[in-house]
Order: sequence, then C-alpha cells, then structure tokens
Amino acid sequence: MDKNELNRMFDGLSPDPAREKELLRQLLQDDVRRNRPMKNWKRVAIGVAAAALLVTGAAAATVTGVSQRLLAYLGVAPEDSQAAELLIPGAMAVDITKEDNGAVFHVSQVLRDRTSIMVLIDFTAPEGTSLWMGERDGEDPIYGSKRFYEGGGHYFMDEAGEKIDLGVYGSYIYEWEFLEDDDPADNHVSAIFLVKLPQGGLLDGQAASMHLPAGPLAYSTMKKEAETWMPHGFTLYSGDWSCDVPLPQKDIGWSQQADTFVTQLDGANITLKEVYLSPVNLLVTFDREGGEQLGGDVEVRWWYLLNLSEDDITIKDRDGNLVPLAPAYLGSGNIGEEALLMYRLAEVTDPTRLQGGSVTFNLSCGAVTLPLDDLAPVEP
Repeated sequence: MDKNELNRMFDGLSPDPAREKELLRQLLQDDVRRNRPMKNWKRVAIGVAAAALLVTGAAAATVTGVSQRLLAYLGVAPEDSQAAELLIPGAMAVDITKEDNGAVFHVSQVLRDRTSIMVLIDFTAPEGTSLWMGERDGEDPIYGSKRFYEGGGHYFMDEAGEKIDLGVYGSYIYEWEFLEDDDPADNHVSAIFLVKLPQGGLLDGQAASMHLPAGPLAYSTMKKEAETWMPHGFTLYSGDWSCDVPLPQKDIGWSQQADTFVTQLDGANITLKEVYLSPVNLLVTFDREGGEQLGGDVEVRWWYLLNLSEDDITIKDRDGNLVPLAPAYLGSGNIGEEALLMYRLAEVTDPTRLQGGSVTFNLSCGAVTLPLDDLAPVEP
C-alpha cells in the first residue's frame, strides 16, 4: 500500500468513542511531555471523522455580531455585511474559558442550522510551547489527524442538563478543523469544532446545549518503514478542557417537501422527499419504500444510486444563475431506508434567491429536477 492509498484510507475512518479512547491511551502511554512531541506510535492508526459544519468564533465579534474568523472560514469577505446578516439569527456569542495544565481553552461563538453546528475556539499554551502541527522528519500530517482527543465523548443535553438519547437514527459525526495561523510554531491555535447532523431535526425543541470534549492536543504523520507507510503520533499538549456549550435555537434554513417519484430499484419505490437549504448547507432526503430488504447487492445498488458528488447537483436561483456547491464537503450523510445527503454551498447564499429556482440531481437512473417554487422558511 502506497502513501496516497493510506491517506485515502485514513480519510474514511471514524472510530467510535471506545476505540478513540484506546488510541489516545496508546498515544500517551510512552511519554507525555508539555513542550515537545512524544515518541512515535507503534503501529497505531488514527481514525478521522468525515467533515460538516460546526463553528464557534473565539475572535472578537464584529459589529454584525458574527466573528470575522468564522465569516472568513465560510468565505465571507469582511466588507460583505449582507452575507454576515444571513447568519446572525443562527449565531450565538458565548464566553467560556477552561484552564488545565497551564493552558487556556476559550470558546466564543456558535453557529447552527439543521444540518450542522460550528464552534470556534482559541487555545493558548504557556509561553515557550510550540504547537507545531506540520511536517516532521520530511513527512506531512495525516489529513484530519489534528485534534483535541476526547475521553468523555460528545453528546447533547436538554434544558435540565440531562443527556438526550437520539436513538438509532440519530447518528452524527464530528471533527476538528484548524484555522490558518501566521505563526504555526507558536503557543496558540484557533480551531473549529464541526458537527455534521444529517438528523439534526431530532434536536429541534430538545437540545439546549452540547458537551464539547477536548482532551490532549495531538496529531500524526506517516513515515516509511521497511517499504511500509506507518502512522507516527505526536502529543503537543496534554490536559482536559472539556466544556458545555449552549446552542442557538433559531433554524436559519428553508425547506420544501418534494414527494417526487424518482425510480424503482430492486422493487422499492425511490422518492425525493425533501430539500433543505440554509445560507450555508444543502440537505437532501431520499426515501426507499418496499422492495427487497437492504443488504448485500441490494444495499450496494442503493448506495450507488445516491453516490452524488457536488458536480452531480445543479442549483439555480430564480434568475437562472448557478449556485455552486463546495468540492468534497462532508460526503454523504446517513443512508438507510431513508437517505440524507449533505453538501455545503460554495458561498453563503440568501435562500430567498433560491425561491422560484430549481435543483437538479443527476442520478445514475437519469436526471430529476425539482422546481423550488414552494421553498419557505422553516421557522417563519
């Protein structure tokens, strides 16, 4: 297996909490040091969750009420106040500080729609500490391995602070994305904690806050050993900065019930059920009813039908202008009898532009176009 194949493999891995705790234990067991990386891993592969959209801005809030760094992450120019205003109803300024082992972890902003949550944080270690997460010994970092490795797990809570059980259909994934840094070798980093929520509607009216787990800051590279590429992990700073973060309650998205027949596959009727569009994300729901039970080749064909990249979806506004999707966002969402597919818009877009427009899905069975004449705010 070559280096590129290994990188692709790591991109697709997502460990469960128990596995992640074991990875962390192995990462720390040899030698945890405050100011320099630990020994290389002994054949431990870091799993990585796919990507989505949860950002908390720790920068000072702008006059629009949304962090400039959060806006920059979403591709909004500083002078674009109109795009910033679209996000304000779904944004919440917070001021949460956790300290451990001499380091400070600060949360300053949360942004949410039905499909994702974004939390922006700043992390500052003591002076003289290097939080370098770049090339080591000629090897680049494994994509997605930079993160605060959590021990307690991530979960949502109601107003009473009780953990919410989302059930078997309430799955989601999360990851860390570190922002560009003028001095990547200093003692400070800024990052976005992203939560991808295909079934985010399950949280409506329930989730008042979420637990954000933040353990040791670490990452890994790959190094060739005896003709085999192996991961090597490095702990940059150890501690526990886990905290509870309140969630905005306003849904900034628009939706349209479609209930449009698409095709038959293995005896099942395939229907385009709903389209949801926020200023940031697209969520598409397909439904499979009847037919053969999912599994084996039946499930493979179902996945193949829904294997849609950003190039397979065309969104046009009411004037016929294309609204592009960002390349290789978080991939798909949940695919079962009901399939939820998530994509990010290439730029923050006012959903009112899309009302009266259309969205076309170029499926393997043919193109399906849905006029967006009935697109309306989720919450008036």
